[in-house]
Amino acid sequence: MRLSFPAASRHLKVLRRSGLVDEDRDEFDSRVRIYRLRPEAIADLKSWLAETDALWARQLRAFKAHLQKSRK
Repeated sequence: MRLSFPAASRHLKVLRRSGLVDEDRDEFDSRVRIYRLRPEAIADLKSWLAETDALWARQLRAFKAHLQKSRK
């Protein structure tokens, strides 16, 4: 899947505003921008994803138990 330049630019802007990436500009060419992932922001995201995964796993286990109980 190809991503157009305007779409990529919009996505990078959202990532920058959310604090997930930092943006540096090339000192010789103002059109060039370099994006870097912010490790601490990624760590926060990974933590949130782990919590969300655990929540859904508990919910699905409870739902499965409910279904098995209602079949009996």
